[in-house]
Amino acid sequence: MAMVSALIYFIIIIFKFKTRLIPPPLRLKTEKEYKQDLEIVKEHLGEEAFKNLESVKESTNKQYLIITAHPDDEIMFFAPTIIGLRKQGFKVKILCLSTGNYDKKGEIREVEIKNCVKLLGVTEDNVTVLDHPGLQDNPNQLWYPTAVCKVISEYITPEISAIITFDRMGISGHVNHRSVYEGVKYMINKNGNKAMPAVFTLQTVSIIRKYSSFFDTIFSLNAFLLPHSYSIGDKALFISGLDEIYLAQKAMRQHKSQMVWFRWLYILFSRYMAINELNRINN
Repeated sequence: MAMVSALIYFIIIIFKFKTRLIPPPLRLKTEKEYKQDLEIVKEHLGEEAFKNLESVKESTNKQYLIITAHPDDEIMFFAPTIIGLRKQGFKVKILCLSTGNYDKKGEIREVEIKNCVKLLGVTEDNVTVLDHPGLQDNPNQLWYPTAVCKVISEYITPEISAIITFDRMGISGHVNHRSVYEGVKYMINKNGNKAMPAVFTLQTVSIIRKYSSFFDTIFSLNAFLLPHSYSIGDKALFISGLDEIYLAQKAMRQHKSQMVWFRWLYILFSRYMAINELNRINN
């Protein structure tokens, strides 16, 4: 009976929160909200104020950049974040640092990632897949932080409001994932916090929590409810509803070259298909 009650409780949480950001990092207005503001200003304050608000829109309606190591990282680990941001009307850009050519399928995987994120509302022109000689897919090869820093710095424009990437453990422990984090961290130390947009990393959890699917919700919510939790703006949480989880699973199936038996188990049981907990690592 207790197990049934717990299951009902978790389902209620899922439907209550859906794919919501708690709290939203650098909350930006959606295009719809801006249009409503513009109409009010145009009607009540005149043309001059209308032009001023247009300039404010241009300077504040920014974008989120998700940096990954391989095609399929974006959906296996960051699906709740991408879906959540897109549903709020924000632009999401994806920078994948390799083609995932370890098994000589790089060209195929480059097509697959674009098909995948298209289902999540990210257009092809907002997806960049690199084929850098120093950043090749290899589970036994660390990427130099200086090389990662140099490459990604070319894609950090003034429009980027926040960067989202792996944490120090890289979720799965893959050395390329960890190298992305080290490269971003190196860039923060090199440029200084004030010269960087907000940087959030996806939190690695224990293997038990990793494969507890949406049942891990209770642990993730506790991180926000406990007194020692970070202040607003330092942490963010995305929780997907059942329909968003299904969408993420459908998108993952676009990576046909990667759908071996254990990937099917992953998309059924991984909490990263349902929950993303982000921590800010710069000021």
